[in-house]
Amino acid sequence: MINLKTKNWEIEKIETVFFDKDGTFIDLHYFWGKMTQMRALEVIKRFNLDENLVDEICLFLGFNPKTEKMLPDGITALYSRSKIIEFFKDFLLKYEIKTSVEYLEEIFDYVSEIFYQNMCDYVKPIEPAINLIKELHQKGVKLAVITADSKVSCDMTLRHFCWDNYFDVVMARESTKETKESGASALLALKELNSNPKTTVMIGDTPMDFECAKNAGIEKTILVATGQISKDELSKTSPYTVFDLSEIEIK
Repeated sequence: MINLKTKNWEIEKIETVFFDKDGTFIDLHYFWGKMTQMRALEVIKRFNLDENLVDEICLFLGFNPKTEKMLPDGITALYSRSKIIEFFKDFLLKYEIKTSVEYLEEIFDYVSEIFYQNMCDYVKPIEPAINLIKELHQKGVKLAVITADSKVSCDMTLRHFCWDNYFDVVMARESTKETKESGASALLALKELNSNPKTTVMIGDTPMDFECAKNAGIEKTILVATGQISKDELSKTSPYTVFDLSEIEIK
């Protein structure tokens, strides 16, 4: 077992580490910014809306095209895809668009299919996280990805950067019928890895990651401010927070 230590705290006796993907080891602003813009443009096309609405729709979905940053209080930061689509359906009533969750899911799936054709052009690693993943792997720690993104997207990313051999398990949106924050995917990963939640740590960049871990019986979650949310804000959720993962030392 290992200990994870910073200047401010230490977590002892860890054998398994779960990693969120976007905002934790992938730059989510670049990735999800492009995805959000494509979703907004496709919705405008499908419903024959004014193209000048693209920035307004992006802002609702949680991306600011002017700053090219995902919003810390945007729905993409706070909720899983199913919730985002429900909120988006209600938002479209503003433009007198009445549609269904199923049709919006179809639009999102279509955009994802197009996006994935050149997806790796929009993927930027967060180097301190990758360095930590490599070091944990070298020390024999069991590793898993727990993401609300699709399995296709996650697998493509891992293969593209040759990271797939670092992770023993990948749990994505399709892995369970429940949302990520329910903890169902983390519970499934614990079972597959035969890991004890008391010797497992979750590493993520949002309160959703904390809730996922908590609901799976994982008592300690490290939150890193490389996503959309500041360290000060994250510290309101977990006592184990860092600006980036280079602050963590493995003992």
